[in-house]
This record gives sequence, C-alpha cells and structure tokens, in this order.
Amino acid sequence: MRTVSTLAAIVALSLPLAAHAGKAHVHGVMALNIALDGAVLSVQLDTPQDSLVGHERRPKPGNETTAAAAVLSLLRDAPRWLKPDTAAGCTAGTVTVVPGKLEGAPKPGEKDTGHADVEASVEWRCQTPAALKGVDVLLFDAFSRVERIDVQVAGGSGPAKQTLRKTSRRVVLAR
Repeated sequence: MRTVSTLAAIVALSLPLAAHAGKAHVHGVMALNIALDGAVLSVQLDTPQDSLVGHERRPKPGNETTAAAAVLSLLRDAPRWLKPDTAAGCTAGTVTVVPGKLEGAPKPGEKDTGHADVEASVEWRCQTPAALKGVDVLLFDAFSRVERIDVQVAGGSGPAKQTLRKTSRRVVLAR
C-alpha cells in the first residue's frame, strides 16, 4: 500500500511541474515539490536555466562551461542544497538531473534559442521521520539570480503551498 501512496504523492506533485513547464517560465523563480510518505522524503526541483547561470543557451567554452559543470555538480549533491532536520537522520539517494542546455552536445537541427529548464529530483530515506519538521533550502546561497522558490508540499496533514525568499528559506512540513 505504501508504494501506491508514494506513487500517488509523486504523481500529484508532478502535475504542478507539468503545468509550470507548459507556461512561460519566470526567470528568478524556481518550483520545488516535496512529498513526505512515511520514511521517504521525495523532492523535485524545476528552474529556468537562466536562474542558475544567466542564460538559456549552451555554455560557451571556457568560464561558462566551467560554471555549468559546477551548477550540475551542486545539483547532483543534494545535501549541498537541501538540509532536512538533522534529528530525522535522512540520507539522500541518487539525484536525477535533467540538465537543460548545460550539458551535452546539441541535437541535430537544434536551435540554441528559446527557453531551457533544469530539473533535479531525489528521494531521502529518514531513520526518524517523526523528527522531520522542516527542510532548509540552500539554493539562494548558490544562485544569486533566484528571487523566489514556490513550494508545494504533499503528505503530513495534506497539501500545502509555501513561498521561500532569500530571508525565509525553510520549508515547514506540517504533520
């Protein structure tokens, strides 16, 4: 039954991301979806590439390529940008990153114009889920272009929306 409820939470959280992807994205605004199901904390991040590196094209050789690699390295290391409460004993699993135009060669016929989004997702396993009261989001420290993070939380006492800003970086997980 837990698999069904985890899957339902992930599907419910994916809908806002899909809706976000269909609309014109807003530079400086990230979307963060968090689902809590028992000992599993699932997190999905969706952001315009511009919010990370200041452009939505493939990086130019040199400094831009180095900066893109650093961004992807940070996103692939979830504990560097997300801190669940220490008392919960959460351990990050494998992070999946969809790199937008930050990595890889262009596909044949691909134009290097238009919008590009970067996505990251990770599941955390928590030893003491009852101690998980919140998650600190450290993305503002790494990306000065980020002005706001729109958060949707599923689990605990039901769905909730929160908005994080540079001065308010904690997602509260209601139980």
